[in-house]
Amino acid sequence: MDTSLQRLGRSFDNPAALLLLIVAVLLSLGLITLYSASGARAGLENIRVTARAENRAEEDYRFHHSSSYLQKQVMWAGLGLVAAIALSMIPLELLERHSRLIIGITFFVLLLVLVTPLGVESKGARRWMRLGPLTIQPSEFAKIGLVVFMAAHLAQKREEIRKLKSGFLPLLGIMFVFCVLIILERDLGTIMLMGTVVTAMWCLAQVKFRHLATIVLLALPVVAVLILKESYRINRVLAFLYPDKYALTIGLQLNQSLIAVGSGGILGPGFGFGLQKYHFLPESHTDFVFAIVCEELGLIGAIGIVVLFLAFIVQGLRISYLAPDYFSGLLAAGLTLIVGCAAFINFCVVLGMAPTKGLPLPLFSYGGSSIVASLCCIGLLVNIANVAMRARGSKEAF
Repeated sequence: MDTSLQRLGRSFDNPAALLLLIVAVLLSLGLITLYSASGARAGLENIRVTARAENRAEEDYRFHHSSSYLQKQVMWAGLGLVAAIALSMIPLELLERHSRLIIGITFFVLLLVLVTPLGVESKGARRWMRLGPLTIQPSEFAKIGLVVFMAAHLAQKREEIRKLKSGFLPLLGIMFVFCVLIILERDLGTIMLMGTVVTAMWCLAQVKFRHLATIVLLALPVVAVLILKESYRINRVLAFLYPDKYALTIGLQLNQSLIAVGSGGILGPGFGFGLQKYHFLPESHTDFVFAIVCEELGLIGAIGIVVLFLAFIVQGLRISYLAPDYFSGLLAAGLTLIVGCAAFINFCVVLGMAPTKGLPLPLFSYGGSSIVASLCCIGLLVNIANVAMRARGSKEAF
């Protein structure tokens, strides 16, 4: 009879089990870090609310104490886990068969954000949609819809994909519509992320190099125009190029991020003992939460987080390699890159290696749509891994 250790060892031959272990560690660390990074901000909000409305301070306190951000994030994580479990069991053939419907719904929802009262504008950008008590960011889920469509089309047109008119141009048209809708939401970071992900999928599908090179060369001046068109984007580039010159003005966020990173030393003082979260570093609980990791856990902790995301990418690409069919393989690669590329772009921004993009760190940054969408990607990856294991005749599917 097999021992428990033997069964456990065989279970980790399944890439889904290893992937879930990595995700569990990342999600746990993310929630702990978020609590540390957001406690001071939530506490200040409580003081303001209490001072402003003494007659209902007790009611407001339930929503504005030091763990209020954590509680909301845990709620969203719970919803994400439910969605991930559902997606881990959905037949993958349905996604491939209905990929056009999926991309159609994706574009329709993005359009609703722009042209209907459901859309919510904040800080000059219209990226959010209010559904009753919930506010979601549809572009986070649109990434998944786009990857599903691309994987399906590349699989269905596998023999024609190297042809310009019948193979590549339809894909380019879908990508163009996606980019226009996201540009109208004023979200250049998502376009750059998905441009990277989709280009990687096209490379895996062996789209002709000259077609890819032409698109990249045409896209570069467009991105430059989009940056020059908005003053806040120009300021982000200037802050990146001249961090010392603008350290107290437009480069304050980057400067404080670098102070947080540098002050962590080798081991850091530990969770909860950082100082930058006390209103020195803007957005310390969202886009710059990795700076708090660096400050409180030091170089060793930061490297540990980077290694975990690298392990996630390796396992995701392993699932892509083991996938039983072309569609599943491309889908797994795209889903892995959505999470992995977003993480490493975020790392680069926090460390001053790239201009600020406004992209959250998956599983760490505060934001319901981001964490739910990331867990949906993981649920689909688990689905593909299980299908691959069953196709190989393994009994160790998760």
